[in-house]
Amino acid sequence: GGGQSLYPHQDSVKQQVEKTSPLTTTMDIDRPFAGPPQDTREKILRAAFLVLQQHGYSELSMSRIAEGADIEKASVYHYYSNKDSLLLALVDYVIEEIKYRTVQPEDTDPIQQLQFFIDQIVFGRQTEPDDSDLSPPSEGTIAVFIQIRAQATYDDTYRKKITEIDRIQQQHIAEMLQAGIDSGQFADVDAEQIAAVLSTLLTGVFSRRVTTTADLEPVREAVHAYLEAILTD
Repeated sequence: GGGQSLYPHQDSVKQQVEKTSPLTTTMDIDRPFAGPPQDTREKILRAAFLVLQQHGYSELSMSRIAEGADIEKASVYHYYSNKDSLLLALVDYVIEEIKYRTVQPEDTDPIQQLQFFIDQIVFGRQTEPDDSDLSPPSEGTIAVFIQIRAQATYDDTYRKKITEIDRIQQQHIAEMLQAGIDSGQFADVDAEQIAAVLSTLLTGVFSRRVTTTADLEPVREAVHAYLEAILTD
């Protein structure tokens, strides 16, 4: 229809996000553990994360993790009985990292939230360093997440954890959309249904970003056109 634009406040995005965002972070975007390791367990998890990021799941071994953590292999086995028990512990951290990087503060304007979600979180578009304190997940973090996600194809424990992060992400999107509906900025649509579409899109784009060289800009533009069509009166 001829309703308002989905993005009527382009010029105020930077000012508004800087004003409302409490998610200030000093994390290195490619190494999401903040500061030095707090203990040996965190040192091991950090080493496992970096092995996954740099070499992939097939090269993940207790020996390589011990080497990365600069400890004896026996020390790794003291905390984790095998590679899978270690990786499951890492899943919990990566899930928290993905949540931290993708769930935005509730007091941010819904239009700005949606724009940030699509452009920066889903499609990884870069902004100026001072544009926002919000920092989307890095390619390295996404690559680790996709490798962990793949384990859910045959392991119910992984599947439960991945299902939970999908549920949290979809709920956040639905709440973001519902806030826009309640404020009159979006049309009165089925927020849960659209959230399911966007959550599924997120998974697919994350996978393509780290496993292909595809140009996803046409997809991003199509997503904005889709949202513009259904969220305006």
